Amino acid sequence: MSRHDELDFDSKVADQQSFTAKFWRFVKYLSTRRIECWGFFLAGYLIATIF
Repeated sequence: MSRHDELDFDSKVADQQSFTAKFWRFVKYLSTRRIECWGFFLAGYLIATIF
């Protein structure tokens, strides 16, 4: 394994941690909103997965 591969792995781990932090921050944001926000979010997600 070269040094470049190690740096690439470290950046992938950092990106994954960043994604996890963003996900939980988003869930925390939605939890402070009314239930309609969850409905719109889920509808958008379903439409995105279909198309």
